Amino acid sequence: MNTPEAFFVNSWNVYNKLVAHNYMFHREIYAAVERSLGDGPARPFALLDLGCGDASRLAPILKRLDLAAYRGVDLAGPALALAAENLRGLACPVDLRQGDMLEWLADDGERYDAVFSSFALHHLTAAKKQDFFRRCAERLRPGGRLLLIDVARDEGQDLPAYLDAYCGTMARDWTALEAGELDFAIGHVRSYDLPETLDGLLGMAEQAGFTEARRLGQYTWHHALSFGKPA
Repeated sequence: MNTPEAFFVNSWNVYNKLVAHNYMFHREIYAAVERSLGDGPARPFALLDLGCGDASRLAPILKRLDLAAYRGVDLAGPALALAAENLRGLACPVDLRQGDMLEWLADDGERYDAVFSSFALHHLTAAKKQDFFRRCAERLRPGGRLLLIDVARDEGQDLPAYLDAYCGTMARDWTALEAGELDFAIGHVRSYDLPETLDGLLGMAEQAGFTEARRLGQYTWHHALSFGKPA
């Protein structure tokens, strides 16, 4: 079944290729995230990673920061097994949990200094995205931040036009993928991607109570954003 979890489990080779060839600008985006995290509080901070996957891009960054605790949540058990290996040696408690990130946010009683999520939010409906922002604000301590990596439609671009444009770019530029891998990736995008516009995301964050929104980087439709909770 072509679900987001199956995309990870059944197409690990595709995932590696996407990252290795930087088709979704992981290098630039995670460099921006590291700069933002490095500018955070001087004291050790607790981080919640929603849709953490294998944590392969975030783990090297965290090992260079003063982290008090890390919790990662993901639907895919195999991803969490890889995350455990990638996070080995992190100088703080590491807690990995399998589950839906919205359900986890609803049930989690902990508070965090930072919440991080990468390329997961666009799979949710608009109503669930709004719930995501609201629950992240509830889980953050005063002065905490939500760091979000995700795709966003251009302003005035409807979903069908976005999907045609994005999948057209995939078909033209993602040349390292074999034909079957590319078909699978395009099928995933067309079946499960529901991105908002950037202004739509900013509006949702403001409605949830975030008062400071910063654009850390933008690369075509790929964005790195920071939202601050009032101190």
